[in-house]
Amino acid sequence: MNQTLDLALVFINWNGRRDCEGALAAVRAQRPAPREVVVVDNGSSDGSLEWFLSQGDVFVVANGANLGFAKAANQGIRVTSSALVMLCNLDVRLADGFLETAVARVLSAPDVGSVGGLLLREGGGGIVDSAGHVLHRSGWVSNRGQGGPDHFKQPEEVFGVTAAAAVYRREMLTDVALDGEVFCERFFAYLEDVDLDWRARWRGWRSYLEPAARATHRRGGSGLHQTAMIERHVLANRALLWMRNAPRSWVVGPGAASATGLILLRAGLAARRHPLALLGLADAARSSPEVIRARRQIMSRRRVPDSEMERWAEPTPWKSLVAPHLR
Repeated sequence: MNQTLDLALVFINWNGRRDCEGALAAVRAQRPAPREVVVVDNGSSDGSLEWFLSQGDVFVVANGANLGFAKAANQGIRVTSSALVMLCNLDVRLADGFLETAVARVLSAPDVGSVGGLLLREGGGGIVDSAGHVLHRSGWVSNRGQGGPDHFKQPEEVFGVTAAAAVYRREMLTDVALDGEVFCERFFAYLEDVDLDWRARWRGWRSYLEPAARATHRRGGSGLHQTAMIERHVLANRALLWMRNAPRSWVVGPGAASATGLILLRAGLAARRHPLALLGLADAARSSPEVIRARRQIMSRRRVPDSEMERWAEPTPWKSLVAPHLR
């Protein structure tokens, strides 16, 4: 008898043909297996949509255009019914036992809303890609341990986890949704998982790293710094993230100055590569009425005080943020 987990695994695909076989093979090798496997395709033109449509154990949602990661993720969540939902990038390869181990951690306590496995960089060497998210007082969020050796051995609570390979409790996703959106579709792509982290924390949900659940991540499949459009989205989303979620005690005084400094720094670095990326600041400004309304909703529904965010906040590593961009 084949056992299955009460879990839906959702891939978001946009021209990911090079990764189709490997990603799906790693999922098919999981024991127990997920109850549902869904691919939301964002208008791919490289044959990947047709390949997924030929797989009998995959449910495909085919969009005619690239609607963005956030909207596609929301579609994947809506068409599934399992108690748990995993989002998984196509350039991630799950090691055997990933799902079973991560699911056990989610189910270890009723207030655990999300669990991330330990992501290592593709190619071996034990270099960490992400061991969860770290919140900084400027509003910057970074990947724990990124670029360093793997020293993560025990499960531990973290601020949040990357949606590149994360298991979410559906109850949590429903609880934190705003206007029917689990992931804020205004973000289109990039940092939408951090926005979810923050909203979940405000509602009192906890997040864990489960290092026994392992995977490799190639990263960069979409080319973070390769186009002005991507840089534009990232810049706008950094501003939106702060405006929506920053604690009230951080919005005035040194906290506001630090956040403004970070956004201006990122704008300057982006402009060195792609001057048109500065349009992201205009995008954020145009969104301000909608963002202010969302902020009021988030703050009116919160269950924890500002001190809960302060507990997770670490100093901003300004030097490490700047150095890689000056090489």
